[in-house]
Amino acid sequence: MSDSEQLVLLIRSAREDASVREPLLKLLALDDAARVRAIENWVKEGVASGQSIELLSAIAWLVDDQVAHEARDLLQNL
Repeated sequence: MSDSEQLVLLIRSAREDASVREPLLKLLALDDAARVRAIENWVKEGVASGQSIELLSAIAWLVDDQVAHEARDLLQNL
């Protein structure tokens, strides 16, 4: 599965499950620079703790401002 497909699954999961949606919305509510730092830390800590590479790859897509803004719009307009 490609990284972009993982991102689609992450957004789909967030739309269906508040326990995924709420933390993701908090991340996406940060200003762009803070969001990028938070994602970089999340990925670095996730790799160190053995989190799913697929999940971390999907989250890493949210470093891109346009992708993050579109994801936020999709999740806020449920």
